[in-house]
Amino acid sequence: MKIVLNNGTELTPIMVIGGPRHVQGASRDTLSFIFPEDTAMADIDAAFSAAACESITIVGDDGSEAIHTGYTIRAELKKAPVEVTEATADTEAVYENRVTVSMARRTYVESQLAAMQAAVEMLCMADVESE
Repeated sequence: MKIVLNNGTELTPIMVIGGPRHVQGASRDTLSFIFPEDTAMADIDAAFSAAACESITIVGDDGSEAIHTGYTIRAELKKAPVEVTEATADTEAVYENRVTVSMARRTYVESQLAAMQAAVEMLCMADVESE
């Protein structure tokens, strides 16, 4: 599996998990991207900017593609141990550190506001150029 961000950055997470989550006072659809522990958190922090996450393409191992738009709100960036093998009667559970970044989707109202703001900025730029 790989993901391609809006700016062309390609990353290879271990997995992607989606689902609802309460972020910034609203229930939002959220995508969590899980990377191996040797992934630098600073690199993930820089890669998952709001602009880069306007469009996220998830490419499956079978070549299938899914495009997700508007996941511009950082909900979480963490490195924490995750259980990778459950405990049995004979063995203890196995844990490995994972880097997780979670990006939440803008609400409909937030998307409309962002579109209006972009239109106003374009009008202001056009007005400055015509002078």
